[in-house]
Amino acid sequence: MRNLPDSPEPLRSLTLLRRRLIQGLIGLAGGGAWLTRAAHGQTAVPLPAPIAGTGYQLVKNWDFTSNVTDIATLRKEFFTRYIYNNGQQDALNDEWQRYRDNGNHAFEDDALALVARAPAGVARGKIESGMLRSKWFGKYGYFECSMKVPAGRGMWPAFWLNPQDGRWPPEIDIVEIVNNGRDTTRNSFHILHTRSKEKRVVTSSRLDKHQSYWPGFDYKDDYHRFAVLWEADRVRHYVDDKLVADQSFKWEHEDGVDGGPAHILVNLAVGGSWPGAPDGADAFPARLMLRHIRVWQA
Repeated sequence: MRNLPDSPEPLRSLTLLRRRLIQGLIGLAGGGAWLTRAAHGQTAVPLPAPIAGTGYQLVKNWDFTSNVTDIATLRKEFFTRYIYNNGQQDALNDEWQRYRDNGNHAFEDDALALVARAPAGVARGKIESGMLRSKWFGKYGYFECSMKVPAGRGMWPAFWLNPQDGRWPPEIDIVEIVNNGRDTTRNSFHILHTRSKEKRVVTSSRLDKHQSYWPGFDYKDDYHRFAVLWEADRVRHYVDDKLVADQSFKWEHEDGVDGGPAHILVNLAVGGSWPGAPDGADAFPARLMLRHIRVWQA
């Protein structure tokens, strides 16, 4: 048996250190459910540089490498259809895919894959793909996703915020990557949708006239972190902690009513007028790889 020290001070210091570590991890997934991470020696989630020193706290941490690693846990946290039509809508606009649960959400290579397949041929309505809609919803904060996008033509991965009341607009497109030949996996779109009549004030922007950012590398080659800092009167877009746009924004419905809380969407759409048709059967299966989705709030 190891002898205890004569003075209790070392034990008190160790206890205080442990307590601070546990308190820092309470925010992982919005409560104490993830306190076992501290006991298992897992590293606390670092605060992103854009919100360092601001008092923001981690409120949701869907980590597909550690705490959400099976389908049962995924289903507790996410729906796999849009909120419309009583939560059963499986496509929007003229997209070719339909969101399904036929192996379209797979844990592989230490990540979650949203998988697009073409089991009945490459045609509108025949492609099956994966999406996530968070059961959690909230208003304002720093929203971040780590993802690696597929390479194929006609692919349209996206990470966005949509009103929980089911009324559109508003919408915050944290990122969309559209591979149609003109736009590719070398540029990303960061678009705000609102019907507010107030003139948009752009404090800073690296976006071109199409609201697209060209980072100087290819997104398909590695994981990248896409984020927004959403506040009451503005939205700032980030790619790998780099500010790409800072704009005023009103989260309002068309009638001027506040849009309320938002849920989170991550999806792999395929085809339609914007991304165009896929290259053919060789483009499938296509995978949008996700390592984490996180939310910090003040």
